[in-house]
Amino acid sequence: MFGSYGLAQSGPNLPQRTALVSATQALHFGDLTVLSNSSGGTVSVDYNGIRSATGSVVLLNMGNAAQQGIFELKICPGRLINITYNNTITLTGSNGGSLLLHVGPANIGASGATFLSNKGCDDTHYITVGGTLDVSSVSSNPAGLYTGTFSLTFVQQ
Repeated sequence: MFGSYGLAQSGPNLPQRTALVSATQALHFGDLTVLSNSSGGTVSVDYNGIRSATGSVVLLNMGNAAQQGIFELKICPGRLINITYNNTITLTGSNGGSLLLHVGPANIGASGATFLSNKGCDDTHYITVGGTLDVSSVSSNPAGLYTGTFSLTFVQQ
């Protein structure tokens, strides 16, 4: 008597379809001041972490270093990723006042930019982002710590 049997074989494990994103470094503008009796200016940190100022903003090197924001993205190759974020948010001062933060651009472009994942599923894409602060007079923006949050949204297409 001969028996028959069949072998079932499962298909290969498919690569992850979801993106894994982590915010690993906050955007910081470092220590700065505004000359008294002035109207202010701007301070910028680009997506490489390079800081610059305009107007009456004076950059200080007192221990709080400037740094770009860093997001880590893991996604399998061949995925088209769209990145979006709010372009302007308000930071609130610990001693009153507020600052406008203009977010971006990121190393892959402005909000709405797309890029193609070209790394392995376990490799990391580093998305770095900078921004510019509008700084007013000392009376409008008293000394203190200014904080706020922004989000980047990653959509795979």
